[in-house]
Amino acid sequence: MKRTLCLLLLTCSCTVAVAQQKTAGKMSFDAEKTKAELIQLDKDWTTAAVNNDMAFIRKLVADDCLFTEADGMVATKAEMIKDMESGKSKTSSNQPSEYNVRFYGPDMAVLRHNITTAGTENGKDISGEYRRMHVLVRREGRWVVVDSQSVRVGPVTVATK
Repeated sequence: MKRTLCLLLLTCSCTVAVAQQKTAGKMSFDAEKTKAELIQLDKDWTTAAVNNDMAFIRKLVADDCLFTEADGMVATKAEMIKDMESGKSKTSSNQPSEYNVRFYGPDMAVLRHNITTAGTENGKDISGEYRRMHVLVRREGRWVVVDSQSVRVGPVTVATK
């Protein structure tokens, strides 16, 4: 009888533990609402880039963020801020479109979109169509960008001999 009772208690305990793990693993957030917030945050970022709103950009971009640019160069947040403040990097317009957001838990998201941008880098025109991908994490209750990548899309010029 004791053996049966112990076995029953053990079975119940295991069932409760498994149920708690399954509940803890579920995302406890409103994905659609969060998706809309992240898209708006990105749109605000594109506006901040045009307006050179460094306070907004400093707050949104994590200190350890890396940017992989369309030419393959990798820049830190500090380098990106320096280039914007010096005028080395200027954006005159941004038109984002076609957003896609995927969540990897309630505190991590990958946001992808297309963007038509006009601007210069080191005095060279870099206007065109790009695809961008940003990795965002929630730190201390707010979303920050921890990684970003841009890829130029459109006609490709092939050098001939």
